Amino acid sequence: MKVTEKLKSTILKASTIPVLAFCAFTPAMAQGIYALKQVNTPYDEQQPVISSKEELFLSVAFHPENTGGSKDFGDVWYSKKNDFNQWEAPRAVRSLSTAGYDLLIGFPDGERALVYHDGKNKPHGIHQYRRTGETDWQYEKQLDFGSFRNNGKSFSARLHPSGDILLMSMNSYGTYGNEDIYVSFKQSNGSWSVPKNIGADVNTFEQEMTPFISDDKQVIYFSTNGHGTTEGRDIYYAQRLDDSWEKWTKPKRLKDDINSRGVELSYFIDPNSPYTAFVTTTQNSEGYGDILMQRKEEIVLEELSPEEINPKPYLAANFVRNSSAVDNAAQVPEENKANEVMIREELINTPADVDHKPETIAIPVQQEVVSEKTEQEKALEQEKTIAYAASEPQEDKMETPAAIISNEEYVLKVLDKKSKETIPYKVVFKDENGNPLGVENSLTAVDKFALRKGTVKLTISSPNYLPASLDLQVLEDGEETVWLTSAVKGVSLVLEEVLFQKGTSELADENSLKYIDQLVDFLNENPGLKVRLEGHTDNVGNVRLNKELSMDRAATIRDVMVDKGVDFERIRLRGYGGAKPIADNDSPSGREQNRRVEMVIID
Repeated sequence: MKVTEKLKSTILKASTIPVLAFCAFTPAMAQGIYALKQVNTPYDEQQPVISSKEELFLSVAFHPENTGGSKDFGDVWYSKKNDFNQWEAPRAVRSLSTAGYDLLIGFPDGERALVYHDGKNKPHGIHQYRRTGETDWQYEKQLDFGSFRNNGKSFSARLHPSGDILLMSMNSYGTYGNEDIYVSFKQSNGSWSVPKNIGADVNTFEQEMTPFISDDKQVIYFSTNGHGTTEGRDIYYAQRLDDSWEKWTKPKRLKDDINSRGVELSYFIDPNSPYTAFVTTTQNSEGYGDILMQRKEEIVLEELSPEEINPKPYLAANFVRNSSAVDNAAQVPEENKANEVMIREELINTPADVDHKPETIAIPVQQEVVSEKTEQEKALEQEKTIAYAASEPQEDKMETPAAIISNEEYVLKVLDKKSKETIPYKVVFKDENGNPLGVENSLTAVDKFALRKGTVKLTISSPNYLPASLDLQVLEDGEETVWLTSAVKGVSLVLEEVLFQKGTSELADENSLKYIDQLVDFLNENPGLKVRLEGHTDNVGNVRLNKELSMDRAATIRDVMVDKGVDFERIRLRGYGGAKPIADNDSPSGREQNRRVEMVIID
């Protein structure tokens, strides 16, 4: 049955359903947008894939029914259409999911699926499964790329319907900036070529994500905040020029019918309906992806020469792989490693379009590296240390208590800010990097305590109160009164010690992670509280890019909290950009104060 005839029949059977819901399916109907209301949840729907059987597979993050519960960064879920041609509520696919991030990326044939796993319960990489039931799958093998490595948390990919071309977005060898798009080809022996960066025509120092290649293999669609966009992340497309897969036409932005006021996370054309596009967007949610169906945008391709229109088959020799590799941790040539370091340093030191950070940020880890190491080695060691710290289990964060300095004793007067009454408290001693050195519990206004060796900062906390930080210098100056604010609905705390790398949502240093640990402790000690993380920037630069950055920074803090055991449903997000300044944006110090994240008690 033709698509148009099938839809007409469906509309007759479901006359109570608004006609708008079907407008996106046929060229004869007016433009329409259909939100997959049964599929979209209050959680994060990402990167949908359609099978040849018209089944919808997607990754859902932070859902309490995920394998890893509400802190799970993504399980594979499944939906199919009912008799009225509507998508049903999705179901979790346990056999394709782990406690980590899982993403279905395509189908080599009608009975097999490829799934990316981030390394929890299954080795890091792309794996193949064989179908044994509607939602039952049996594990077969891990794909062999010779060398496969994702250095970041983000990963997206899509398999071409032919089954022999795989496009993926990740931070890997040769990446220009954050995430770049790579291509890999299936070899005659069943293995895959080493993923290759598709070049600077498409990839920028920003993010290029969720790639999709057209059926004829000539046009790539992707989500990006590069290429001069002023709309946060939008969908762009480019046309392939030759068989190198490194030369493309200048990327162009799809029209406003596709790119909304939200952030567009992914775009692909339904393989079963050439007029329908699936768009993942945040336009109706607080930073989470929702899936929409609408009519695809008809694009006008550039006129190419006959050689460019009919390129020669891609050459597997262009994508060299190490045939002796036994796993996905193949060694990289030293010159590639050096290039990778140079690229990372250039990215870190390149001025951003939007200034969201103080110009000088001390990175203690880098400063402590022994002098004989090169600057490149220091940068790599720092990056590894911070990434490791982010994944540390909460129970392992407390190191061996430092020695007590018995001849230095202090008394603090800790008061309720509203009632002015003294309250019991505890002190956590911290070094210059934010590492805890020891704890004194159940202190009162008359109790003395001794410092721990290496202490430069104290954290003062009490049940049902927001924590406060105190520099040792202030204590030595005799300012011994500390005011704590009761953690009641509506009060907020500026997270002054959480810093980000300039113009990004990446945490700047180890101290930021340690401070988030302190917030995790606060939430654990007050299990009945719910909070909202509100991101703010100054007013310099593009308004929408600022708003997206502020949301991303709040989301980064939430992700660390969830990873350390805080229930996902206790944390909400808002991104205000520069709309709510607390200081004058005309001065550098005022702009620095406005670049902040606040934690607000909401329940």
